[in-house]
Amino acid sequence: MTRFARIVAGLALAAWAGLVSAEKPLVLLRSDITEAYFGGNGGQYDLVLSPWRQFFARQHIAAREMRAAELGSVKEPAVLILPSTVALSDDERAAIRARLAAGWSVLGTWALGVRDGAGQWSGYGFIDELFAASVVAQVPGPADEHFLLPYGETPITSRLTAGKRIYLLPTPEPLLRVRARNGAARYGNWMRETAAPAALLPGVAFDERDGARRAYFGFIETSWAGAQAELDALLLGTLDWLSGKPIVMKAAWPAPYQAALLIEMDTEDKFDNSVRFAAQLERFGLRGTFYSVTSEAARYPAVVKRLASRHEIAYHADVHDGFATLPPAQQDARLKKMIKQMSKLLTDVTAAGGFRAPLELYDDTTERLLRANGLRHHAASPDARDDALPGFSRAEKGVPPERALVVLPRTWRDDINLLRSGQLHSEGAQDMMETSLQDTLASHGFGLLSLHTQSFYAGGPLERAMPRFLALVAKERERLWTPSGEALARWWRERESVRVSATSEAGGLRIALDAARSVRGLQLIVVAPAGAVPQLATPDTGARLERLDDFRWTIVLPQLAAGASELRVQF
Repeated sequence: MTRFARIVAGLALAAWAGLVSAEKPLVLLRSDITEAYFGGNGGQYDLVLSPWRQFFARQHIAAREMRAAELGSVKEPAVLILPSTVALSDDERAAIRARLAAGWSVLGTWALGVRDGAGQWSGYGFIDELFAASVVAQVPGPADEHFLLPYGETPITSRLTAGKRIYLLPTPEPLLRVRARNGAARYGNWMRETAAPAALLPGVAFDERDGARRAYFGFIETSWAGAQAELDALLLGTLDWLSGKPIVMKAAWPAPYQAALLIEMDTEDKFDNSVRFAAQLERFGLRGTFYSVTSEAARYPAVVKRLASRHEIAYHADVHDGFATLPPAQQDARLKKMIKQMSKLLTDVTAAGGFRAPLELYDDTTERLLRANGLRHHAASPDARDDALPGFSRAEKGVPPERALVVLPRTWRDDINLLRSGQLHSEGAQDMMETSLQDTLASHGFGLLSLHTQSFYAGGPLERAMPRFLALVAKERERLWTPSGEALARWWRERESVRVSATSEAGGLRIALDAARSVRGLQLIVVAPAGAVPQLATPDTGARLERLDDFRWTIVLPQLAAGASELRVQF
């Protein structure tokens, strides 16, 4: 057990429940056997329990600490928390099983039950038994994969956004990956790389069977302090679901989609290679966005016309030099020059509303000037957002969404990354694209695939890999949205214009909507109490209710009018 910074133990638990509803009481198991095991091996069990005590106090949640023999004294169904209960006796295991059979929900963390009552290794079978999650891989302490990357819109991540980087403090205890039917987060590095073995296996999973809801976190409590606010949000969302609270989320994407992918090419050196890429996209019925260096585009007017007939044309600057740290006047002059050059190539230059900085070198000045020059979105670097979703530029404060610059972060590795790592000419390109697609779909997030014209030469690895990848994209067209950058930016403004709030009432929920503008295709994700099936009780709204999976429904609003409206859902 790591000697993490000593935390004061024995904090008094708050006497009232705050953000978590009181449908079920919370019980924290204090395992005598685990306490003895830690103590006998130079560890301190209180270093595992103290983060829970602090969380309860911080969030004003009432909870009880109990030993296994005391669990039977709680007569109503409760939520049982098993905090890294590494060693469990047969009696403790029997008490846990009895509570699940009595309709309790359970949340377990890290290597629970891997040792028996004598402290001897017994394997990961108890984790699989409780959570239908088989531990198949470990992330060692020193590994550079200490970001927890949540999936969006799952029953237990309702308070988090897809792909948000949540830093887990490295500890000697490894992170555990599992094979599970229902994943809710995985581990990764800062770049969210996906091609390493087992990278896509979840580190957080959930399940519901035999009348009990179950959630599993594969990391130890001493890692929490690296991202307290985000871990609190994960815990609160998980307890919402385990306690039976109905949940409503505004979906990231318009109906019927569950994830989105922007396929773009930085169209620069070897400019006419873009036609080769465009032809492949068209073969699979897909539309791309071509961010063009305008001084190069001016040399290929027929190519620009060919691309513009089927795809989106946007800007990659006047020349292939970065913008970061340049004086504002110089940046502005370059932006105006590129627009002037493009105006000679497009019938309607205002259709080119997007920008991508060469070498991803830009600053706040760049983003302010993009908006001032009439541009509407920025395909930005991986550090532009902490999550894997679009957002609005932080360079200007107080700009309303309908006028703000939409930022589309690059969420996938690109061909330049592969070239620098020596993987471009191996199977690296294929693996990167296919595993990144799987991750974006699983997380209900946003993918941005960036390629470069100079890499897309005849017979090259990218040209060979692309048809197989595009076939996979086309196969997912019912749930994967593949719009232009302009369409993405327009949707993100529309989505932001709708405020959603929900109030519990007898037998259901009252959902209030306030739309600043008319919006088409908005989805609301609904998670019902255990065993319940939601029904729309509001007539004449045009809304329809559809089942997404075993845990979630979606309310689809084909046309939401501007102004205030209301939906009622009964369970």
